[in-house]
Amino acid sequence: MASDKNGKGGTSVLLLSRRLSKTDSSAGNRSIGGSLVLYWLCMVLAMLAAALLLLSVTGVLSRTARQFGETAALQQSNTAALFTAQMDALAAQGIELSETVSGELERFLAHRGLSFDALNDDPALIAELESLMIPTLETTMAGSTCSGVYFCLDATANTTLPGSKTSRMGVYLRYSGLRSAHPSGTTAYFRGAVDAARENGLQLHNRWNPELDTSLVPGYRQVMAWEGERLSGGCLWTGRVPLPDTWESVTLLCVPVRDGSGTVRGVCGMELSELYFGLSHSTVPSSYGSFLMLLAPMNGDTLLLDKAMLGSTEGTDLSASGEMRIRSGRDYDTFIWNDTTYLGKYQVIPGRLADGYPLAAVTLVPESGYRHRAQTARIGWILGSIGFLAGMLVLAAALSRRFTTPIAQSFAAARSQAQDWQPTGILEIDELTAYFHSLLRESQPETALPRQVESLVSELIDRAKGLTGTERVILRYYAEGYAVKDISGLLFISVGTVKGHNSHIYSKLGVDSYDSLKAYLDILRRCERLEELLQGGGK
Repeated sequence: MASDKNGKGGTSVLLLSRRLSKTDSSAGNRSIGGSLVLYWLCMVLAMLAAALLLLSVTGVLSRTARQFGETAALQQSNTAALFTAQMDALAAQGIELSETVSGELERFLAHRGLSFDALNDDPALIAELESLMIPTLETTMAGSTCSGVYFCLDATANTTLPGSKTSRMGVYLRYSGLRSAHPSGTTAYFRGAVDAARENGLQLHNRWNPELDTSLVPGYRQVMAWEGERLSGGCLWTGRVPLPDTWESVTLLCVPVRDGSGTVRGVCGMELSELYFGLSHSTVPSSYGSFLMLLAPMNGDTLLLDKAMLGSTEGTDLSASGEMRIRSGRDYDTFIWNDTTYLGKYQVIPGRLADGYPLAAVTLVPESGYRHRAQTARIGWILGSIGFLAGMLVLAAALSRRFTTPIAQSFAAARSQAQDWQPTGILEIDELTAYFHSLLRESQPETALPRQVESLVSELIDRAKGLTGTERVILRYYAEGYAVKDISGLLFISVGTVKGHNSHIYSKLGVDSYDSLKAYLDILRRCERLEELLQGGGK
């Protein structure tokens, strides 16, 4: 019980010693509430920055997909409008050509009093009619966005030859040596009678033939069998087909040619060569790479590239071969060709194909360009989030050091029995401390002790009467600030002997440590009762 009592007393004495040693503090000028609000605000912002960083790493915050989708949709709208306008214009010019050819044919036959069948097996008559048609074809080709123009009639110069059922008279003019989307220069005579070419001063194509092989024109028989009223209803587009005897491929517009009775006697139309189409529709640069343009038949979710027309494919490996699968997405569509992925948009446009497939205008870009842009945007988000997070953490650490370190130092000083009390600079803490100190000074003098501590001090002085002379000398040395080693030298005794006396002193005074003893000595000195203790209770 005595030990417990003295232990509590020692604690009280330590606290009292700290209070008596402090000076009055001045009120700070910072609010702890405001400081904590600011600190927690920084921490909330730091957590927000961490969340932004996580979302940036996972790509959730990236707007690249939506932005690309908007860009692709805009470009696709332009592509579809461009293709539709070009096809509509060519169809209108083809219908006009058909009507012109029909009128020339009627006048030619009527002037000679001949029927249409009279053209068969009469090469001279065929050459005369073809020569008459050439200026019309040249005028049409010069005013059209195409690479060639043609007409053929359901007649042949020699019905006895093998293949005569598909070999048909007509004229096919093409531009040679195309180098731009605006054709000019030499017009090559690809098909037709040689005499007609000579009369009009045309150069024969190096793969010239006198007649057209209609078996190589998809939809020819469909057009020949057409029975409608309006020519626009009989127009057909072929898919991309090889041009006979050349390395080129073309897409042909087929328009019925009728006689005066309304009977379809042949076909005329325009040619879009693969080379001309590529020159006409160059790539469109963007921040995601170069957009490519395609005009391709569709079979379900597959583009038939074997029959497609491709704009410029500069910078890519894309070619008009095989099939391209389409996978629809929220912001954009994905196109897979062989092992290569493209991204973009597609749209079915008006246009009647001979094989019945719908025709799609397609705009796409290699996936690598999009991925590079997305990665760049993601890195920007990540770096921004990291910078934001680092800034918030540094600010929070600075606030913590500025507003919490003084409090921590104050607690540390209390635990280490610091003698001097220093203001923390925080309004609430300094005001509270000053308030208690003012109460202490007003209620009792500095040397007065609380009743409980007074009782403990009196009991300690009373116990000092049991000290021996040597123990009292050692106690005085402690009061004067000497250490154990110093006392050993002053009394010419060993350190062990001094420690042995220490044990007797602690036991007789009822203290449990050197720190407790020093605290009591400090209190007694301040209360001017130290000599009373050292003299063993004497005044």
